[in-house]
Amino acid sequence: MDGTKTCPYCGKLANADAQFCQGCGRSISSPPQYSEQPPQQYQQPPQNYQQPPQQYNQPPQQGGWQQPAPAYGAPAYGAPAQPYGQSYGGAKGQIAGAIQNRGMTDDIMSGIWILWPVLAVIVGVVLIIALTILIGLIGLVIGAIITLVLYCILNYKLLKRMDEHRKREMALRMAIISYLKEKGAETQRAQLIANEISALESINQEAMYKEKERTPVLWTILSLLPIVNLVVMYFLAEFPFDHDKRWHAFTQYTQAACQKLGINIMTPSWSTIKERPNVLLLILTLLFSVVAFVWYYFIIKDLNDHFTAQWQFEDQLMAQLR
Repeated sequence: MDGTKTCPYCGKLANADAQFCQGCGRSISSPPQYSEQPPQQYQQPPQNYQQPPQQYNQPPQQGGWQQPAPAYGAPAYGAPAQPYGQSYGGAKGQIAGAIQNRGMTDDIMSGIWILWPVLAVIVGVVLIIALTILIGLIGLVIGAIITLVLYCILNYKLLKRMDEHRKREMALRMAIISYLKEKGAETQRAQLIANEISALESINQEAMYKEKERTPVLWTILSLLPIVNLVVMYFLAEFPFDHDKRWHAFTQYTQAACQKLGINIMTPSWSTIKERPNVLLLILTLLFSVVAFVWYYFIIKDLNDHFTAQWQFEDQLMAQLR
């Protein structure tokens, strides 16, 4: 037909001098070199869209589907939550966890416990006599074993609370150092507290080196021998003073670093525990067994005092971290 032309894309008629098709809007002033048929790739839908992908045609195979990673650090369903205070929440969470555990590790014992060895012996003798009368020689052996177990309970409690507190405080010291480093980097004051951090790390290393682990069960069994029992009493008596002195120095440097970071924590300017003449007490106990009661009392009281003072510092620290 004269004076008209056909759009090669949609087939609509247009004037011969028209540059754009009124139907599809495409340019028809310079038609493409191929035929009036649209390009081959537009004649039919792409092959890969003819049907949905294979992985959506069927339900997932059993065991092949996994719960997507939970947001914001929440534990996945079916998995136990991460222990609080170990790595959850960073250094601040570790501090909170170590402080939270003090109710399980820092056992404040009554001074009445010094009478436990006497009570254990009295109860044991009664049991030995009663069991011997009832079942003979076997009863004597059973009664003796029970007496030994009862007698060891005091040493076991003292050794256990010393060792567990040592571990808890070590975790707390390391968490405090990590927190101060993080806070210093965050506030761009890391160089300002560098001396305090160095001192804190030195105190922590000294404590880890000098405060040896004493396996409570092993040393309790060994303490059944009278000479070994005196050795056990000696290092139980030596621990509180040296340990408290290191902790006191640690809190002083912590307070200094916190002040430079704008954190207000008050600590006592004096040590809370007096140094005991433990060598003299050891000699007197060898000469007069009754002195052991006084020595046990000092052992119980000194660590109790350390716990109480340390808790006050921990409470102030937690109040500032909230």
